[in-house]
Amino acid sequence: MRRSATFFTATVLTLGLTAAGFAGIAAAADQLTQKAFLKQGNAVCKAANKEINAVFEQVFAGLGENEEPSPEAQTAAVAGAVPIFRDALSEIDALKGPASLEKKVAKVLDQYDTVVTAFEADPVTAFAGADPFAKADKAARKVGLERCGQGG
Repeated sequence: MRRSATFFTATVLTLGLTAAGFAGIAAAADQLTQKAFLKQGNAVCKAANKEINAVFEQVFAGLGENEEPSPEAQTAAVAGAVPIFRDALSEIDALKGPASLEKKVAKVLDQYDTVVTAFEADPVTAFAGADPFAKADKAARKVGLERCGQGG
């Protein structure tokens, strides 16, 4: 009886360790290489930029070349662009890649989030002064997310 109990315990442990090993392999398989991570991140940004440009084209369709948009139009543009931007940030944040790259990308995403949050608080500031995305765009290009720069 003792021998069969020992055999049973060994079998259960072996099966448990095998399952844990396969789970570890599956988790590692979910992690993207740096190249794949950047490819997917850039694809997300490319699609988001296309959607955001469409929102801006629609909202500002009637403006003349040197005409400034009204505060209402600016607010409408920001209201249409922010959800697209936030979705893109979330999609990139959900990617699983090398830890060192994820850490750098998280900093870039935080920079973009700070700008978007400021726009939500005061949409008209989005269209005044220097490019508020310049710092985040530069950081994105530095980590390899070239398509995440404005108009990328």
